[in-house]
Amino acid sequence: MSRSETALEMHPYGVEYSYFCTKAAELTGINLHRYKSKQMHRRLVNYMNRRNIPDFPTFAMRLQRDSDEVAKLVEYLTINVSEFFRNQGHWEVLFDEVVPLLPDSAKRRMRVWSAGSAAGQEAYSAAITFAERSFYDAFILGTDIDEPSLSRAREAKYTVDEAKGVPEKLLGRYFRKENGMYVVKDLVKQMVSFRRHDLLGSEYPGSMDLIICRNVLIYFSEQSKQDVISKLAASLKQGGVLFMGATEAIFNSKEYGLTQIFPFFYRRLP
Repeated sequence: MSRSETALEMHPYGVEYSYFCTKAAELTGINLHRYKSKQMHRRLVNYMNRRNIPDFPTFAMRLQRDSDEVAKLVEYLTINVSEFFRNQGHWEVLFDEVVPLLPDSAKRRMRVWSAGSAAGQEAYSAAITFAERSFYDAFILGTDIDEPSLSRAREAKYTVDEAKGVPEKLLGRYFRKENGMYVVKDLVKQMVSFRRHDLLGSEYPGSMDLIICRNVLIYFSEQSKQDVISKLAASLKQGGVLFMGATEAIFNSKEYGLTQIFPFFYRRLP
């Protein structure tokens, strides 16, 4: 038996599930093996039950035969929940305490990466944060694995409900109302660029002053989580800061060359 066949047999959810994950990775570009097995298996079984798919081999066959099935699976798997200024107190710490510590703060230039930016709310929150400090030379890169979400982000149009996290004074300053939607003004929009990126497979950008990666790693396996944190840390400039989610504390930050400066904020050591 080959090494790959042995790995399939040893998978806790069996050879059919492992085979499906391998085929799904080939067709979607999403490596399901690197997500938490229990959580991913449960989500896929729920999805199959809703769509009357009897088993994983049948599901794999459908994916191979129908590109629409692939698109539907990608849409289901990619976690596209986001909001403006999520956990607003953390953004206040970023504005008041962290930004002055960033490597190029004195030059009012900034390279920022919003990793897992969904429909753009987080990336535009960052742009507004820097605009409020008159850092108009800040460059914010928003990345996500889901192309439809990236298209929405580039459009920069949000419903009233989606924009509810924006403080009233910022809503009037950085958005305009258009056909019942809130549209990000060009002053902020021009600071942000979006592109597809897979944290589990793509090459990482470098020389970042600030990386925002929140509520993304909770879906990854422990090994994948460690790999991603290591790569994120390496993507920072010396003195750059990693801004994590409320459920993603890094307890062994020094192993990654980081030190915690505030809750959920980690600075790259010299």
